[in-house]
Amino acid sequence: MQNYKFYVLNFREKCLCFGASIGIAGVTARLFYQNIYVTAGAVFLYFPVKRAVRDYLQKKRKREMLFHFKEILQMISTALKAGYAMENAFAEAREEFVKLYGENNSIAKEFGYLNRQVQLNVPLETLLESLAERSGIEEINSFSQVFGFAKRGGGDFMKIFRSTVDKIGQKAEVMQEIEVLISAKRMEMNIMNLVPFGILAYVGFTSPEFLKPLYGNLLGVGIMTGCLAGYVCACRIAKKIVDIQV
Repeated sequence: MQNYKFYVLNFREKCLCFGASIGIAGVTARLFYQNIYVTAGAVFLYFPVKRAVRDYLQKKRKREMLFHFKEILQMISTALKAGYAMENAFAEAREEFVKLYGENNSIAKEFGYLNRQVQLNVPLETLLESLAERSGIEEINSFSQVFGFAKRGGGDFMKIFRSTVDKIGQKAEVMQEIEVLISAKRMEMNIMNLVPFGILAYVGFTSPEFLKPLYGNLLGVGIMTGCLAGYVCACRIAKKIVDIQV
């Protein structure tokens, strides 16, 4: 089964990264240096762009997996309240989950595999531990540990299961609320990140003589490079500010 700790870009995503690198390098070359040969830097810019896209898609996949894991756990809890045995509750919940999210969903695939292995007498706790290890998601790992201890140690297993599901559900909902609240600030950040390019483009087209001393000489190149470095640092700081961890 798939290891979700690492995100591997497909061919289309790599092409988009390369195209974005050329676009960013071209705009930077035109506005900061007025030298088309600087666009050759897209070759080196491709790697940080690729890393940024990969990290973004990895975080997005983890958020979606946690949300869907929470959903299927709630369906399992409902099936258990209806009188299903644990293994049958997992199978029933997976069928209901597929109706909502489809067969191609990662959690649907994982629980389909899990249910097939259960039919071959593989313990549920072992399968959940495997999913937790491959997902790299703290909440899934916590659930698998609690599930294993509760099943092996006895006690009020159903109460422990429902309590754990409720805690994971609450955390997932808090993460969703934060994401909604911060989305507006993230949009503002993206707009502010484009402002320096907009200012340079406006001044460059309306009053080109104003910026002319900054182009075609070593001092001007040094000043523009320093400005560009400061801009990149500001973007990284802004990204860290809106990247809230729960």
